Amino acid sequence: MKQGNNIRRPAYAGIYAEKDGFCVAIKSNGKIFAECVKTGKNNIDKKIFSYLYKYPLKHNVKLIAAGIVSNGDKEKEKKIAADIWLKEDIAPLFFKPSGGSGHEQARKAAIKAAERFKNNNLVDIKFDTKRRVIVEELARLEEFQETVSKEEFDLLLSLSEKFKRQKGKLVFFSSTPRGGGVALMRHALIRFFRLLGVNAQWYVMIANNDIFNITKKKFHNVLQNVAPAGTKLTNQEKKLFREWTKKNADRFADIFKKAKVVVIDDPQPSGLVSYIRKANPKAKIIYRSHIQIESDLADKEGTPQNITWSFIWNNIKSSDVFISHPVKKFIPNNVPRAKTVLMGAVTDDLDGLNKELDKRHMRYYFALFNEILKKNGQEPLNLNRPYITQIARFDPSKGIPDVIESYRKLREKLEKEKWPKRKIPQLVIAGHGAIDDPEGVPIYRETMNMLETDSYKNYARDVKVARLPDSDQILNSLMRGCFVALQLSHKEGFEIKVAEALGKGKPVIAYKTGGIPIQIRDKENGYLVKTGDTGKVADLLYKLLSDKKRYLKLSKNARDKVERDFFTVSNAIKWLFLATELMEKGEIRGDCRSVRDLINRQKQVRLRKYLPTWFVGLLKK
Repeated sequence: MKQGNNIRRPAYAGIYAEKDGFCVAIKSNGKIFAECVKTGKNNIDKKIFSYLYKYPLKHNVKLIAAGIVSNGDKEKEKKIAADIWLKEDIAPLFFKPSGGSGHEQARKAAIKAAERFKNNNLVDIKFDTKRRVIVEELARLEEFQETVSKEEFDLLLSLSEKFKRQKGKLVFFSSTPRGGGVALMRHALIRFFRLLGVNAQWYVMIANNDIFNITKKKFHNVLQNVAPAGTKLTNQEKKLFREWTKKNADRFADIFKKAKVVVIDDPQPSGLVSYIRKANPKAKIIYRSHIQIESDLADKEGTPQNITWSFIWNNIKSSDVFISHPVKKFIPNNVPRAKTVLMGAVTDDLDGLNKELDKRHMRYYFALFNEILKKNGQEPLNLNRPYITQIARFDPSKGIPDVIESYRKLREKLEKEKWPKRKIPQLVIAGHGAIDDPEGVPIYRETMNMLETDSYKNYARDVKVARLPDSDQILNSLMRGCFVALQLSHKEGFEIKVAEALGKGKPVIAYKTGGIPIQIRDKENGYLVKTGDTGKVADLLYKLLSDKKRYLKLSKNARDKVERDFFTVSNAIKWLFLATELMEKGEIRGDCRSVRDLINRQKQVRLRKYLPTWFVGLLKK
């Protein structure tokens, strides 16, 4: 791929389709160009797509988003939206007619689209007055249908219809609308439920940095046992958390009363459970744990983990279902096994992280990435040389020092053998931030300081470290362009970035930590290494660099054998199953089985394809 450092100007389109053509407006660099095109009545959608394809090439701009003015033909509008998103990487936005000529309406739509992308050309996430997240549709149901078997899709439709007959209402609560895996999963799931006509809503808590310091350092880090020694949750911090919870509960009071099934994502909103019970005793509540919990420490009286877990458990113990990642040692002993089910994290085939990207669009995102590096005093990524990635948040659990040490050992070996520079890989360490994660900046600084020490300074110019804005396509491009992906987390709930890399045909070298081994077939699509063995990681990187046949085999296996249970359609099936069972029977007998296993035992359908293989080993242990 050519080096791409000249960033095309961002531009925003407005589209208004008429009976015999369309009007289009393009806003870029503070100016608006608009025209109406007569095409005849046939194939207007294809003509619009062709226009949006050709305009950026001719004018050297990158169309970020297109505002589509609704004219009543929703199917055609959705087809246009899906095409420009999946093929031209243009985010579709839908606007109601605002009056005036087609020319005027296209101009207004272009202006509105630009206004939605204010900071770093990132979409401004919208809420209603109750902090319900407003999601945008990207792809159609037809595109998702192509990603699964007929049996899987039929099961989805069957559960969807059952949910509607029950007049279900599914409500999710979490801490942040962007940044981190939970937010990504909820955006994807709510988008998909909208396509199905399923009544599902997602609300986020009122942001509070003082509270997020508590939930990150005293909840998350303590439970994972990556906090500094002596870190304990204090009574004052519990008091502050309760006060914040009440403030949120007051805002959500009307939502609690109307919900039939409520999902609490992680500890941040855990205090809402008692308020939901009081407001709506009939509601069924699911607590979804997304993190690795050191259950042996959580079970031990007096430990920091026990103090934190006891506080959280007291908040959530009346929940009807407890969902854990499919690693049984993540589940403390006081969680009743009868109401516990297992569910892995997922990603979305058709979002910005995973959809196919044309090379010209990837060049744009690489240029953005290099601009970020430049602003932070780093040299650009050389796209004429290979590179290794670790894509993850800047978090003490992610093993970033091990990534750098593994790279140092690899470089020493390559330089000892006098490899030419063009074949020596660079290293990219990058990830998004999150509103509820106050540690991102300090960990980033620690990483940069580490590279300045004597042990690493000789290689620092080839290490690219970036804390990125929430541009999924930058991460998508980095993963698609890399040679090998690393995931050297010391503690990990699941880390779906592993599955995302595998789906792009990238072998993954990772530690045998948490939920990571569930995703990798050792020696088939990647390698699993004992935590802390940086020498082994370096050796495996060397083998893949020096043995093309081995690399191509692992790459093909990664792409061809990616587990379909790790994607949105499967996730939607599981949530619909849990919701419909709770509404119908009032309880779920989990007994620490996977949700997919529960579905199959119900004999609603027997799938011939895409049966997850990774639970079999777990259940035999």
